[in-house]
Amino acid sequence: MREKVISWFAYLWAGLTGVASGLSMNEIGGLISIFATIFTAFINWFYRHRTLKALQNHPEVKKIYEQIEED
Repeated sequence: MREKVISWFAYLWAGLTGVASGLSMNEIGGLISIFATIFTAFINWFYRHRTLKALQNHPEVKKIYEQIEED
């Protein structure tokens, strides 16, 4: 498994190095900011999704859902 991770990292690093060598510093900064924004949005979605799943099993939250369904 470790070899698979290292090989994927090597391919990714080679690709990023190849792309970065042909770009100016401003273009690299723009790409980094775009990737950081997308990564941050994904992490926020992931943790929000995980928190909501955990809350659905909480006893107090279940009571609230039951009250909403009764109304």
